[in-house]
Amino acid sequence: MARDRASSPPLAEALRLAAAAWTEFRGGRSLDRALEFAARDAAHPRAAAAAKDIVYTAARHLALLDALIARLAAKPPAPPIAALLAMGLSQLIAARHPPFAVVDQAVSAARAEPAARGAAAFINACLRNYLRRAETLRADAERDDTVRFNAPRWWIDRLRTAYPDHWRTILQAQREAPPLVLRVNARRVSVAAYLERLRRESIDAEQVGAQAVWLRTPRPVHEIPGFSGGEVSVQDAGAQLAAPWLQAATGMRVLDACAAPGGKTAHLAELSDAAIDALEIDPARAARIGADLQRLGLAGERVRVIVGDACRPAEWHRGGPYDRILLDAPCTASGIVRRHPDIPWLRRGSDVAQLATIQSRMLDALWPLLAPAGRLLFVVCSLFPEEGAQQAARMLQRWADAVPVALPGRDAATLQLLPAPVTTAARLAPDAAPTVHDGFFYALFEKR
Repeated sequence: MARDRASSPPLAEALRLAAAAWTEFRGGRSLDRALEFAARDAAHPRAAAAAKDIVYTAARHLALLDALIARLAAKPPAPPIAALLAMGLSQLIAARHPPFAVVDQAVSAARAEPAARGAAAFINACLRNYLRRAETLRADAERDDTVRFNAPRWWIDRLRTAYPDHWRTILQAQREAPPLVLRVNARRVSVAAYLERLRRESIDAEQVGAQAVWLRTPRPVHEIPGFSGGEVSVQDAGAQLAAPWLQAATGMRVLDACAAPGGKTAHLAELSDAAIDALEIDPARAARIGADLQRLGLAGERVRVIVGDACRPAEWHRGGPYDRILLDAPCTASGIVRRHPDIPWLRRGSDVAQLATIQSRMLDALWPLLAPAGRLLFVVCSLFPEEGAQQAARMLQRWADAVPVALPGRDAATLQLLPAPVTTAARLAPDAAPTVHDGFFYALFEKR
């Protein structure tokens, strides 16, 4: 225990780094980019990881933090001071440390940060005031739906319109910490054998998809049994439907468009001996695909990683048509908010139409590459109908030779998965649909 405490960074340093990242995030950067920026100033080797935990916790309470600061401060604090105050408040809400320790360490963080040094007494007073009035302050703030559901008004309104019976459940699920779900590499180990290994190691886990295993207690990837040896990968159970639904077989040519970070490419390679082209526009993200294939023992000539733009196939397409195309298109990512709680706050309502237009362009660019009787599976991790059901309907209107085909094991050619709270997850038979998953839309087309 002493060794664990000694190896952990001081809370003050983690709060200081988290506040620096928060300032960047509120300025428009993604949380991951903001954390990369802040981590450059880390003095302790584990401070960046501790700051990430603090910032992601804060993002799941962003609207509440803003509302509390507005009630605790007579006027809006400068961004660096507001950020440090928000990090302290988020830790008091999370209740992972004794309240007096959070207040003390937040004050120490302010004194160590030039931009907030003069506000140490102010931060101390605000945090102590919150502790005295926490119940009343929170009850007052949470009368507002944006605070209760931690999402902008336009986001809530879109979900309410699209899912009048489910929007509250969706928004509640999006506030959770994400479940850690693994994909078992069928070429290395069976799900049953892997679950038995976890049982022997006293790790609480259960099957939540055909090859999906949920670890009920999250842990770093380097501590996941079998990860370094390529037996498992981290991938949401909903995302794991793509590869088997494409039904690629030996001898087929398969295109995985917009392939990074490579989870679906690797899954395709695990399930078949088809020749796969993994297309990715970002060279750095494309390199990650190759690294993951190497870890899984799947690297080789059978899987080619291509850097290119899905909207410009003339620049990279070589050879004949593809028998299967998987298009996991860029989207609002409205279905994976519990993994990326910054998404609702970085998006604008106008982004939905703009991204739907990009998706249409990609579909129109890739459809001519599909062989007759070939199949294209369209996927987005979105909940908005403009990117899902409406996008699929427009595809059929534009292409007369596109025919909707029932998704394997289902009665319809499309499926909208909605994220559900993990507390509602049920145990399942191995051939059942996944029960722990994020939000995805699927549509399957065959060329006439």
